[in-house]
Amino acid sequence: MKNIKRILLALDGIDQQDALIASVVAFTKKTDVQVTLLSVLDRPPSKLEVGIEPLELKKLMTEDRLEQLENVASELRKHAVQVTVKVSHGKRYIEIIRESLSSDYDLIMKPAGSESRIKSVFFGSTDMQLFHLCPCPVWAFKPTHRAQLNKIMIAVDLLPSDKEKSALADKVLQWGNYIAGLANAELHVIHTWEMFGEGTLRSRSVLANTVDKLVEDEKQRHKKWLEDAFTRNGLLPEQVHLHFHKGEAKALIPSIVNDYQIDLLVMGTVGRIGIPGFFVGNTADSVLRQVNCSVLAIKPDGFISPVE
Repeated sequence: MKNIKRILLALDGIDQQDALIASVVAFTKKTDVQVTLLSVLDRPPSKLEVGIEPLELKKLMTEDRLEQLENVASELRKHAVQVTVKVSHGKRYIEIIRESLSSDYDLIMKPAGSESRIKSVFFGSTDMQLFHLCPCPVWAFKPTHRAQLNKIMIAVDLLPSDKEKSALADKVLQWGNYIAGLANAELHVIHTWEMFGEGTLRSRSVLANTVDKLVEDEKQRHKKWLEDAFTRNGLLPEQVHLHFHKGEAKALIPSIVNDYQIDLLVMGTVGRIGIPGFFVGNTADSVLRQVNCSVLAIKPDGFISPVE
């Protein structure tokens, strides 16, 4: 994969500023990165609602937000980061995607924020819309008690007969390995597997040793697929903490992420390429709604966003 050269940092305000700046600076120490700070403001209501002309209110709000962004930019510039600032108006996720489509960004970063009052909902609607609709890799950032990334986990789904899924698995492994190298972080890889129809076969009085043999064959196939993927993408097994488990990905991945106190989960979001608006798969969506860590979501090459 190519190096990260351009980052779009989407900020709604100055929440989580210090931790986010530390993460961005961690990249710039090892690579020449240009950062664009983008903040999206809601369109102002009519004069009847607020008692001031919308254009005047828009002007004042824009000036105020530009001031806030310049404060963040000045902190980044202290670390020799090249920064520009932008303010736009409209729906947040739409304007972020439009900006990402208008320029050649390698990565979008934003503070993860839940607009929900439900404590178990870890990502907000803007985060989920970006996970669903943005073709560019999206890093929704959640600060932890650690100042820097310590543990990164790659969730990889493998099926060699599916060219799109296989290509996405390669892309996810490359991104996770690249970020771990930049952050000097501990790298974990999780792969889950199941044998289709095992429960039915066992309930239908098929000989137990026959089913056991089929399950073992399936396990060995997945091990071989994983070994091949590591070799293909330059990952050394001795440098990776491997989590190879039988069971449902949507249950196992969040559980293991939480148990191992993972700082960043790197995962693919499955969508058929070339079909506008074909979004995140059921497994990925379920995992995204359960993990309470930063997430870097990767789309397949060729994914077409329905946002113009």
